[in-house]
Amino acid sequence: MILFKRLAHAVCYVTAFPFLQKPSTEQDLAGLSKYLPVVGLIIGSVLLLAQAALHMVSSPYAVSAVLIVIVWVAVTGGIHLDGLMDTADGVLSHRNRERMLEIMRDSRTGNFGAITGILLILCKYAAIESSSTAALSCALFLVPAWARWCEVVVIGCYPYARDEGMGRIWHDTTSVPKDLILGAIFPLIATGIACLSCQLTAVILVTCAATILWGILASIYIYSQLHGQTGDTYGASVEVAEAGGLVACSVAATLLCC
Repeated sequence: MILFKRLAHAVCYVTAFPFLQKPSTEQDLAGLSKYLPVVGLIIGSVLLLAQAALHMVSSPYAVSAVLIVIVWVAVTGGIHLDGLMDTADGVLSHRNRERMLEIMRDSRTGNFGAITGILLILCKYAAIESSSTAALSCALFLVPAWARWCEVVVIGCYPYARDEGMGRIWHDTTSVPKDLILGAIFPLIATGIACLSCQLTAVILVTCAATILWGILASIYIYSQLHGQTGDTYGASVEVAEAGGLVACSVAATLLCC
C-alpha cells in the first residue's frame, strides 16, 4: 500500500490527475524520482486512448495531432512546458550564471521562453501528424516513460544549482545507480512488449534511443551554462527528450518502413 501511495504522490505532483491530495511538504517528495518513468507510462496510456478515440471517429491527421498535443499538455498541467520556457529564458539570455538563475525564477515568460515553447510544440505536432498510426502508437506510449527515465538521470547525476528549491529534495533523495535501475524496469518491459507485438522493432528502438539521447544532450548543455540543474531544467529535459523521440520516430518510420 505504501508503494502505491508513493506512486500516487508522484502522479499528483507531475500531472493534473487528482488521485490523492497533492504532496505539500518536502518529505512527501522524498525518493519519488524512481516512480517518474511509471508516471510516463500512465501518461502514454492516456495518449494512446486519445489516439484511438480520434482514429475511431476518422479525425483528420492534422486535427488529431493538434488534439493529442493539447491532451499531452493538459495531462501534465503544463508543468514541464513551463519549466522548458523558464529554462530557455534564463539559459539563452547570455547573462552570467547568477543572473540566469534569477531570470528563471521570474514567473513571467520572456521572448526566449515563448519562442522555445512554440518551436517545441511545432516539433511535436509535425512529428505526430507525419507518423504512421502504428509507429505513433508505440511512440506515444513509450516516449513519455523514457523521457522521464532521462529525468531521473538528470535529477540524480547532476548537482542542484540552487541552495534551496522544491527540486532539491528530488536530487538529495535520489540514489545512483539504484534508482536509475529501478526506474528503467517498467519502461524496458513496455518496450519489450511493444517490440513483440508489432513489426516495428527497429523504429521502436530508434525512438527510445533518440528520446534518451536528446534528454541527455539537453541536460549537458544546460549544465554547461548553469553548472547544475533545477526543477525547471528537469522539466526542460523531459520536453526536449519527448520532442526528439517523436521526431526520430517519424523519420525512422519513413526511412525503415517505406
